[in-house]
Amino acid sequence: MLRVNLPVVQEAPKAGHVSCLQCAKCCTYVAVGINAPTTPKLATEILWHLYHHGVSVCRDEAGEWYVQFEARCKNLGEGNLCAVYLNRPHICRAYDDQTCEVNAPQAGLIQFKEPQPFLEYLSRKKPKIYRAIEKKYVPPEHRLAAPALKKRRTGGKRA
Repeated sequence: MLRVNLPVVQEAPKAGHVSCLQCAKCCTYVAVGINAPTTPKLATEILWHLYHHGVSVCRDEAGEWYVQFEARCKNLGEGNLCAVYLNRPHICRAYDDQTCEVNAPQAGLIQFKEPQPFLEYLSRKKPKIYRAIEKKYVPPEHRLAAPALKKRRTGGKRA
């Protein structure tokens, strides 16, 4: 059988494009879908996540919420090479360096790494839920300053 080696044609990377071997960010965390903070109970569950080191909570541009745990994949080796590449899971196969969060960041992505920014978001977007959890479930050191709350509650106008 005669074997002929053919050249592989590759598209030139776009300016500013980051290859998987340069980055491997997707191999450094685990993200799991969670419920949106539509009730006081769900909002305090998000607070609970944010009280942990290496944990963040995100809302993507489609409005989906997820909790993200910083955790490097055990199979990520030197040079950002996957040690199980040929047998990698389906979720890994679905990643594409053309559409990943590094090369195609989501314009509407919101990420909370600490409780305070989440509470500020909650007070602006869901003030009833914020008021419902403020006294019983938000420690005094995390509560928003009274003038900031009053300003937000009146739509930015001074009362």
